[in-house]
Amino acid sequence: MRRAPIVISLGLAGLLVACVSPEATRTRGGSRGAYVGNRGPVVVIHDGAEPYWRTPRVAIPVRSSDGQSRR
Repeated sequence: MRRAPIVISLGLAGLLVACVSPEATRTRGGSRGAYVGNRGPVVVIHDGAEPYWRTPRVAIPVRSSDGQSRR
């Protein structure tokens, strides 16, 4: 019976350790944090990308639903 409290205590300690985020100690607010030097000061995402290039702007009418699409 003395083993149960020890096992429960170790289990709870394991849960507490497992729930700590690896980012918990990361410095935020514009100062140096994780992955220092991994990027420049300005990050441009999808610069010049046209995700809807060659995508038709008007649906092509289908004979079976021609009356529905023209409302």
